[in-house]
Amino acid sequence: MKSLVVIYNPFSGRKKTKNLPQIIKKYIDLNQYEVHVWPTEKADDVLLLAEKAIKLKVDIVLAAGGDGTINQIASRLVNTGIVLGIIPLGSGNGFARHFKIPMNTVEALKQLPNYKIKEVDTVWVNRHCMVNIAGVGFDAHISSAFANTTKRGLQGYIKTIIRHLNYKSQFYELYKNDLKIWQGNAFMIGVANATQWGNNVVLHPGAKPDDGLFNVLVLKKFTPLDFILIFKNLLEARLHTNKNTEVFTGTDFTIKRLEDGPVHVDGEPLWLGKEININIEPLSLKIFSHE
Repeated sequence: MKSLVVIYNPFSGRKKTKNLPQIIKKYIDLNQYEVHVWPTEKADDVLLLAEKAIKLKVDIVLAAGGDGTINQIASRLVNTGIVLGIIPLGSGNGFARHFKIPMNTVEALKQLPNYKIKEVDTVWVNRHCMVNIAGVGFDAHISSAFANTTKRGLQGYIKTIIRHLNYKSQFYELYKNDLKIWQGNAFMIGVANATQWGNNVVLHPGAKPDDGLFNVLVLKKFTPLDFILIFKNLLEARLHTNKNTEVFTGTDFTIKRLEDGPVHVDGEPLWLGKEININIEPLSLKIFSHE
């Protein structure tokens, strides 16, 4: 019998988590898994409970939450051999969507016996673990603003974007393996280990989290007339093909900018310095996948 721990925040998305312990024990085969459900009580508990699971040498940790919760747990499970599973409860659920995890909690649990164990890369942004998407510029600015709003979900995210469409492009230098490969004004620089931010809004459809590489997408400064096509390409998952976009692929990049500012890592805003170092640790995390 395999040991399985579920870590969840009972105060996040209350409608989704209200009966979660009962749902888990109803739809997980208790003859196959020894199940433990661990709720958090405060912000740091996610990390502490992940560490507890590691010390107990459990087989599986199910992260019940959004990309931020998944990131926190994944960062602790790197190179432990413990399998990360996902119960999507977030606003966008980009990482779960990439691996075709059902958005419905009951369906996600029912599929547990059918998941494949997949080894994926982790990407490190100034030593902060990333499994999905990171970025500087506009999307980091939006992530920081969205963190301070009370309206969650896609609707709240769209409203935040609309309020900040006057965002100005910033000057950046991009280095690959310590060699400068681009410089100029960019609206956004996105880093893709997997394909999408969430809600099926895709940064780069060719991103593969198990190929030992990640993609850096530079959306350069553009004119108001360019915006319509950029938005169209974004909806079509073709942002990487836009004339204002340049895409680079590799294992080791550095972004330099003129000022400190927000950087988002899997949707969670961080305040980092003028130099952002990004590198990969191949096949360092085991996850459940339908991909």
